[in-house]
Amino acid sequence: MCLRKMGLGKKTRLFLLVIAGLLIALSLYNIYRVFQEPLMVNKHVPVYSFRHQGKMDYRVQLKPNTIISETEMGPDKTYYSKLVKSIDTDFSYHYTADQPAKLKVIYGVIAVVESPKMWKKEFPLVPETVLEDEGKTISFNRPFSFNLESYQEYLKNANEQLGVSAKEPRVVIRADVNVVADSAAGKSSEKLTPSMEIPLDSGEFKIGGTLSPEDSGALTAAQMVPNPGLWERKIRAVLFLGILILLGAILLLRTEVKESVPIREVDLICKQYSDRLVKAGKDFLVPDDLVFVPLDSMDDLIKVADEAGKPLIFQDAAAPDMKPICCVLDGLTVYKYMITDYGGVAVQNNMETVLPSGGEEVWQQET
Repeated sequence: MCLRKMGLGKKTRLFLLVIAGLLIALSLYNIYRVFQEPLMVNKHVPVYSFRHQGKMDYRVQLKPNTIISETEMGPDKTYYSKLVKSIDTDFSYHYTADQPAKLKVIYGVIAVVESPKMWKKEFPLVPETVLEDEGKTISFNRPFSFNLESYQEYLKNANEQLGVSAKEPRVVIRADVNVVADSAAGKSSEKLTPSMEIPLDSGEFKIGGTLSPEDSGALTAAQMVPNPGLWERKIRAVLFLGILILLGAILLLRTEVKESVPIREVDLICKQYSDRLVKAGKDFLVPDDLVFVPLDSMDDLIKVADEAGKPLIFQDAAAPDMKPICCVLDGLTVYKYMITDYGGVAVQNNMETVLPSGGEEVWQQET
């Protein structure tokens, strides 16, 4: 069974073939690029991973008073400076890794009384301490206690000596932790700094700061690994090229340029002026004693009909050797336009046809 080819306009078919050719060319370049990729690539992969966390937990001890019956208060409360006896702190640290190593932790705790952008003073709370162990984990717990009165007294003396009041004074309890891991993959050194912040210029306060910081990291090494996703990219590139070639072949072999179809001028006139034409019967005859005025174009006849306010009379050819005519009867004058059978234009690709207004004939009638 022979399948009929699809008719396309010449420009449309050429445009689609050019687009298909460009897409095939780009697909060929993509295949070349993908197949040039190496099978193995150099990639940094983790060979020693770790995570560590520090935490400052605290309880606020209260002085005897007649307002609050409790002797201590837990975290995340509002505290009154004059009622604070001491702040008992429990500082803990935990380090864990996925590979054994020689671990060394150096830590210390200091209190920093400061007025930001003005001055600061450090007071040691826990002296520098060294812990060593070997394995995947290391941890410790170190309690200590401090009170606010000594820091408030230092702030008062500083204000008196400087002659100006400190702006936003505070005490920062800071733990400096430095951990060194010496593993088979190499040596790593990390720091962690938990802290508590307490304002010194307010009768009531809340404790802020970075109480529970945590961090993680890894030592990496370059290794040759399979190029990730390479085979999937190759398969997609080949499939895409195959689809484009198939579509291009269908476009090339199963389509053709749609041939121009000649349209008779009489058909064009009937279509364009169907609402104005009055079709006369075959027995309609124009008397010979009338004055005949031949016109060169249908446009001229339309102008005459508009000026005279008369209808357009159309009479089809009554015999093979005759031609259809359009005329306008205005009294004793007959304005007529002789229609040629093939005086129209060629129509292609379903484009709108414009009726020529006289002049050169496109199609010649056979006689």
